[in-house]
Amino acid sequence: MEISEAKAALGKRVRFKDGRLFCDGEYILTGCIIRLSERGKFYYEAEIQDTMQQNSVSIVGLDKLTRN
Repeated sequence: MEISEAKAALGKRVRFKDGRLFCDGEYILTGCIIRLSERGKFYYEAEIQDTMQQNSVSIVGLDKLTRN
């Protein structure tokens, strides 16, 4: 997902899929975070909330999300 898509998807359901962590499910996109790497480059991360457990929040790479 690109940052422009993330802005439009805030507060809506998204799919988080990561084969390395064996995760595939629907979450609510609650925020985007911009970070500065050690090399001086900016990158984005997403804050997602579990649809079943409203108090469960995860920070994941924006590239692991797709819009439903």
